[in-house]
Amino acid sequence: MNTSPHHHQILVELIRSKKWLYIGSALALAFASLFMFLVPTIGQVAIDFVVNSDTQRELPSWLDRFNTESQALSAESVLVAAGLLVVVATVLGGLFMYLKDYLAAKACESTIMSLRERLFAHIHRIEESYLAQSDSGDIVQRCTSDIDTLRDFLTIQVMNIGRTVVLVIVMLPLMFWKNVPMTVVSTILLPIVFLFAWKFFERIKILFQKVDEAESELTTIVQENLTGIRVVRAFARQDFECEKFDKGNQQYSELHLKLLKMLANFWSLSDLICFMQSGLVLIGGAWLVIHNQLSVGAYFAFIGYAGMLIWPIRQLGQELSEAGKATVAIGRIQEILNAPEEQELHALQAMPTLKGAIKFSNVSFKFDQHQPTLSNLNFSINAGETIAIVGPTGAGKSTLFQILMRLQDYQSGSVTLDGYELNTLARQQVREQMGSLLQEPFLFSRSLRENIKFGELEASDEQMFQSSTAAAVHHTIEQFKHGYETRIGERGVSLSGGQKQRVTLSRTLIKQTPILLLDDTLSAVDSATEQQIIGALHQKRGEQTLMIITHRISVCLKADRILVMQDGQLAASGTHQELINTPGFYQDLWAIQSGQRDNFSQEVALSV
Repeated sequence: MNTSPHHHQILVELIRSKKWLYIGSALALAFASLFMFLVPTIGQVAIDFVVNSDTQRELPSWLDRFNTESQALSAESVLVAAGLLVVVATVLGGLFMYLKDYLAAKACESTIMSLRERLFAHIHRIEESYLAQSDSGDIVQRCTSDIDTLRDFLTIQVMNIGRTVVLVIVMLPLMFWKNVPMTVVSTILLPIVFLFAWKFFERIKILFQKVDEAESELTTIVQENLTGIRVVRAFARQDFECEKFDKGNQQYSELHLKLLKMLANFWSLSDLICFMQSGLVLIGGAWLVIHNQLSVGAYFAFIGYAGMLIWPIRQLGQELSEAGKATVAIGRIQEILNAPEEQELHALQAMPTLKGAIKFSNVSFKFDQHQPTLSNLNFSINAGETIAIVGPTGAGKSTLFQILMRLQDYQSGSVTLDGYELNTLARQQVREQMGSLLQEPFLFSRSLRENIKFGELEASDEQMFQSSTAAAVHHTIEQFKHGYETRIGERGVSLSGGQKQRVTLSRTLIKQTPILLLDDTLSAVDSATEQQIIGALHQKRGEQTLMIITHRISVCLKADRILVMQDGQLAASGTHQELINTPGFYQDLWAIQSGQRDNFSQEVALSV
């Protein structure tokens, strides 16, 4: 995966929108660091006052004014004052740290919330082809786990890195001002610690990416098995799927163990360098004190300064390690945001309410560079007609519906709705005026009421009952214990195949659109229920254009016309009576289903 700078543009944009919160947090951090610096400085003054007899020389000017002959400062009073000042400095430092954490958390959560909303909205606009080629488990992880990684980075790691930077900026000048030799001794190994941490970050970043990808594969396996658990059990493939999961889990565990070993090596070596730095401060400071180049108070102060610097800089390794994970997460999120959206290739025109006339003129379409799925397709449908579409598997029937719904765009030819060129009409407006039920019924893990009203959110209960009755599912729902409030599980797992088809049909019918597209919708219902549904659909004959992809002659019998598709082209069209008297696919289909032929090999060859 590419982690070039443009992958971070989205993060910069989001942070910039909350810049005042981040600036406020940075200022609070600066003040907190300043008060932290004061604590060992106050200790230095107190220790030097107690240790040295010449208090006039050792007290700073702002404190020396209180040390007069009439009211000399005693060691006890200086220690009490120092203790109080340490308490005040600590409290103020804590308050500013609290303010820093509050502002940082508020800024981060606002940033992450905006990113989640942007990511989710973008997924709904991504091209159909991209989603078809992507693993849903991987996309889910990018929208959840990677977002959480980024949130931790913004809330914790960025602030800790900022704290270290501020400490260095604030403390180093003050330390050099107090004593140059001791400052050099206190910081001589800090560049080594930083460079070691930085190189470690660069090396471990690729491993973080591999661990993340291995986790995505595990997530995909689990999700597929949860949604397809019935298929796995039906084919008795539990052992096969468990072995597949174990293999992925083994790969993930090995990568994660390698990552933990690298982290352990880093912490042990960085600890060694930090303790060496602390030892240099103790030894070097003692030598300077012995040679009267450093006061005892300053010696203890520099021990405190060194501790305040060395451990945060050493901790910088962890923050940079987390930054490695965040960099990978940002890149993975940005890949989703960079995914191509559905594009409007032509200037859009206002779309009136459709009547339902459809015309295909020399339309061709192919997926990528493959053989054309549709080739020079020509037909026209009058508003209000009922059209049945039949043909062998792979003839391009479902692709025809995808083009009408603008899920795919045709590469050549012309498609018009009421005379308007389809690709000049906004996708959203086209879909709002079409009701479609695709080949595989999909239901949400919600109540039946919510699933049906998903087709028309403002629909009344009466409209819901009417659409359910037309779909021959109202009586079935009424027999459930909780009726329309029954929750049906993910993808409607608690319903039979026929029940799912009828519920999704009810959801489509409640929309009441001028064009209705049904893709093999009644394949899982019995003949009596099928005739009941077809009868209900024909009550709107002349008011609604109805196109039905089917393999059942019983459905074709009530159609105004039948389109026969083969190899992406229109092989024949006409009424039922016309087509059964014409040699071809439909005549053979009629013969098989009417019982006039029982040649099994011929039925297989038709691939119906």
